Amino acid sequence: MKIAVIGTGYVGLVSGVCFSETGVEVTCIDNNQEKIDKLNRGEIPIYEPTLDILMKRNFSEGRLRFTIDLRAGIENADIIFLALPTPESEDGSADLSYVLKMAETLSGIIASYKVIVNKSTVPVGTAAKVQAIFDEKCKVKVDVISNPEFLREGFAVEDFLKPDRIVIGVESERAQEVMSRLYKPFLLNGHPCIFMDIPSAEMTKYAANSMLATKISFMNDIANLCEIMGADVNMVRR
Repeated sequence: MKIAVIGTGYVGLVSGVCFSETGVEVTCIDNNQEKIDKLNRGEIPIYEPTLDILMKRNFSEGRLRFTIDLRAGIENADIIFLALPTPESEDGSADLSYVLKMAETLSGIIASYKVIVNKSTVPVGTAAKVQAIFDEKCKVKVDVISNPEFLREGFAVEDFLKPDRIVIGVESERAQEVMSRLYKPFLLNGHPCIFMDIPSAEMTKYAANSMLATKISFMNDIANLCEIMGADVNMVRR
């Protein structure tokens, strides 16, 4: 299987490297020539334990490559991951311009069936907007799905290769079969893969983020109480 990952930021680079570790042929694409040149030299812009080792091994063995050429990078890919930035707008909403612009660009160059996977953190309903662009402008059938990430900084490689859960929002049997093949190594290792409708998958990402924030806030309050009552917050946390 061959995949393309558009965007070599934190999520895109970790995803691309880790997928290549499972035997998938991965092409990572970015519009920053300097970044691509550094990656091709084995220089990583972020620090994650073992990421450099995995990247250099899979690069040398031909399963991982980096390019600025979007058309060539996605030509033979079965799946295209969008790992693009969604910065906060002035009103606090997510800026989807990078995602939507890329959908329009891809619509003009895709020549065969692809599964387009949104890996970025986006509001519920984004996949539907992206699908509408492909339906209107692309000459071939494309299925847009949601596959949110749940990576912790400092543990990203471990979280990706040994996930607590894999969440995939999909509403096409063909796309589900493609994603099942991609994640087969994870399923064989007993990691749960949960298929659901696309809005539910998009919502799951926000629910997980909110739960994490809630747990942190809750433990901060417990720590304050422990200090007052003379209790050991580390023991309480355990």
